[in-house]
Amino acid sequence: MSTTKPKRWRISRRGFLIGAGTTGALLALGWVAGLPKLRLALSDVAEGTEKAFSRGAPQATPTQWFVVKPDNTVELYVQKIEMGQGIHTALGQIAADELDIPWENLRVIAATTGSSVDDPNGTGNSESVVSHYLPLRKAAATLRDMLRTDVATMWGVATSALVINNGVISYNDKSITFGEVVAQHQGEWQVPEGEPTLKSADQFRYIGQSQPRVDLPAKIIGEARYGHDMRLPNMLWGVVARPTQIGATIASVDAKDAASMPGVVSVIVEDQFVAVAAENKSQAAAAIGAMQITWNTPQPLVQQADIDRATTVQPGSGVVIQTEGAVDWSSEGVIRREFRTPMAVHAHLEPQAALVDVRADGVEAWVSTQVPVGLHDAIAGALGRDKAQVKVHPVYLGGGFGRRLEPTLGVEAARLSQAAGRPVYVSWNRAEEFRNGFVRPPTHHVMQGKVSADGTIEEIEHHFASGDVLLTIFPPAVGTLLGWDIGAARGAKLYYTATTGKRTIGQRVALPIATSFWRGLGLLANGFAIESLIDDMAHQVGIDPLAFRLKNLPNTRFGERMKRTLQAAADAAGWGTPLPAGRARGIACSADAGTCVAQVAEISIMENQIRVHHVYAAVDAGLVINPTGVQTQTEGGIVMGIGSTLIEQLTVVDGAFSAFNFDKYPLLRNSQSPDITVVITGGEDDPGGMGEPPMGPVAGAVANAVFALTGQRLTSLPLQLPA
Repeated sequence: MSTTKPKRWRISRRGFLIGAGTTGALLALGWVAGLPKLRLALSDVAEGTEKAFSRGAPQATPTQWFVVKPDNTVELYVQKIEMGQGIHTALGQIAADELDIPWENLRVIAATTGSSVDDPNGTGNSESVVSHYLPLRKAAATLRDMLRTDVATMWGVATSALVINNGVISYNDKSITFGEVVAQHQGEWQVPEGEPTLKSADQFRYIGQSQPRVDLPAKIIGEARYGHDMRLPNMLWGVVARPTQIGATIASVDAKDAASMPGVVSVIVEDQFVAVAAENKSQAAAAIGAMQITWNTPQPLVQQADIDRATTVQPGSGVVIQTEGAVDWSSEGVIRREFRTPMAVHAHLEPQAALVDVRADGVEAWVSTQVPVGLHDAIAGALGRDKAQVKVHPVYLGGGFGRRLEPTLGVEAARLSQAAGRPVYVSWNRAEEFRNGFVRPPTHHVMQGKVSADGTIEEIEHHFASGDVLLTIFPPAVGTLLGWDIGAARGAKLYYTATTGKRTIGQRVALPIATSFWRGLGLLANGFAIESLIDDMAHQVGIDPLAFRLKNLPNTRFGERMKRTLQAAADAAGWGTPLPAGRARGIACSADAGTCVAQVAEISIMENQIRVHHVYAAVDAGLVINPTGVQTQTEGGIVMGIGSTLIEQLTVVDGAFSAFNFDKYPLLRNSQSPDITVVITGGEDDPGGMGEPPMGPVAGAVANAVFALTGQRLTSLPLQLPA
């Protein structure tokens, strides 16, 4: 083990190749086993009751995850991106606990690409803690054993006689710190074979306890560096020509005057990439403005009605992704509801930014990205460089929400830097984010259900139509095989029991707009539709909505977790107790990434506007690493969810998005944000995800509260009362 950062191995691409091979195998299996059967099997990926989105952590050795310094501090190298969710703190707690070192001795460092901890999964899908919990504990425990074995050899005693506490190894009156062991070690470190012995839960010191955020000191004093902060000596500023109309492409460019304008160093006109690098951004923008660019705009111009018409459930269409028993809607007593949700933008605080330096001896990039490895590979491919020559330095993100999963901006900066021979910085402004980013797809849901007089669900069906979410990153053949989008199906499957049958159908629709990831993927929309229908069924038979849910959840491990979570949220809210005049409560629940969430919304109507006063949330995320992290993630998800429930809506007018800044796309203000109470339940299971699950019940809880207060079932987001 080195006392300084060692040379790191590059991670094998075995995991990537397995994934690529799996795609090919699935395509073949689809023909052999039959598409319907295969599609049903693959639908488990969208099942929120399991941690289906957890993927393995990098297979690094302990000395690649950790560097022990002579002063007894320990550096932990991770490639999960810190974007305000506190992930570096949670991963640090896991490592410090198993390694048994003082919390203040740990330093969490964002690893550059090309290291042994390269993580092709990136940061998203609420899987960071889920995927790293056991691998990181095992690496820390193995390192602890390596240090103990080294000291036992040094002192000539049995390893079992040594005691480790707070980064110090002791035997009788002798003691030595981890840092001193490393400083005295000679030769190569040997990684012991077999599985290490992990601590039991009653030995945890940091796991399960709130620890101070490791990223906050640098942010508070202004030392933290985001994509927009990055600068290099002699760098240039890049500006790229972008369309303002949906689907517009470049037909022709007259750039003859641009290259001679003040400050311009490089001009690129290549197919659909027209860009300028100059000494400052104003000069680059002026050069782009001086070009005569002719755009081909699709005709007729896209209108909102086209989007709505395309996003409509078609009877008999779609793919069955869940089926149990049989459903029959020809008899009486069927409740049928249709629900719609609109497009939405990410609206993250920091627009995208990238700084790339392309040199003969290598390429370095500092980019606001959630997937450093994916960006690394994209830059290498765009420049025709060997991947070993490219290094991406992760930076802090001012919000992600899935927007920073694609590599466009980093590739643009790299191409400009290669042409100019100097570092180039490219950043998007807010209008570019609105006009040229991808958006949350609109959805349409047809819900049907039948319930017996005693409150037992007999039959239930969810048929939803959505634009692509996850399929945007897969080859077209995968979409053809599946026929539905796994991302759009987050939270779509029905977990309530039904005595006769239940069915979920996913319908993939083609849209003339770019859609993809958004926080929670389809979770908010699907939760809104399902939990609204469940409430209607309860009211139809005159049963309390909480009691109805408790009655119809399955008697399984998952069902018991959800029941406990519902009851905890209801207890916190005082469910069933009187409220001030003009107020009402609504309840909803959902499951995602192995986490159960239930919420009670308390609302009123003021000047025909819905006002959410308080949201009571209960969360069962299994073993909680940092309770404060769970609380803040829940609060953030609720606030974002309420904004989407009451305000956010992106529309299309004459071939362009109706908003290109916050004047026409308002967000929830502090004065509109509710009080939030978070109750943490459970704890018996391994950790579940936390970034997205709190989004699931928000819209349903608010809509159900509006129904309880007014008797009106609002079926479209954002929720708006009739004038």
